[in-house]
Amino acid sequence: MDIKALVFDFDGVITDTEPVHMEAWLAVFEPMGISFDEEEYRENYLGLNDRDFLDAVSRIHGRHFGEAERLDMIGQKSEGALSMLAHDIPLLPGVREFIDEAAKNRMLAICSGANRAEIEFILKSIKRRELFDPIIASDSVTKGKPDPEGYIRALEGLQKRATELLLPEHVLAIEDSPKGIAAARAAGIRCIAVGEAFPPSELSQAERAFKSLAEVDLNEI
Repeated sequence: MDIKALVFDFDGVITDTEPVHMEAWLAVFEPMGISFDEEEYRENYLGLNDRDFLDAVSRIHGRHFGEAERLDMIGQKSEGALSMLAHDIPLLPGVREFIDEAAKNRMLAICSGANRAEIEFILKSIKRRELFDPIIASDSVTKGKPDPEGYIRALEGLQKRATELLLPEHVLAIEDSPKGIAAARAAGIRCIAVGEAFPPSELSQAERAFKSLAEVDLNEI
């Protein structure tokens, strides 16, 4: 069936910002005496939105964060991340070319657990913001991936834009994590995987897996 719309995850698909997130979070936690290494980050926190990230840190490090404290920490982390991104946008291979080609005859959307300000900043920086609608970010949902809420909202937004019938099977998700793939599939949306953050065995629920968007030919999917 023809693909009429694409829904992109963000971190790990369009940008490689996980190192930025890790560094920004470590700066927030330093005054509290909380630290973690890359192995802990990748095993426990990779792909989580900020709220779920704090839940995981709280559980693993035995610390409780009040709601006001959580909001302040997320704000500090976002400010730190944006400061780093202002100096360097870590786009993944083939991103600009793939987006421009796909946008010629398909609708594009974002479904990500990333902070909206970070998504907007990067898309504006690469002059591609106007190509994506809707953008479903961490503040758009009450439950993060693998819950399908984000993809359901993305589909609803695309259906409002569509000039003809748009069914879930007309939409293709592009993910980089097992939780993201599970979320797309639970929403009834086809999914391919890109990236190398997870071993192929953990991405087996995707229809196909690629190292980056530079390898993806939509005419062959």
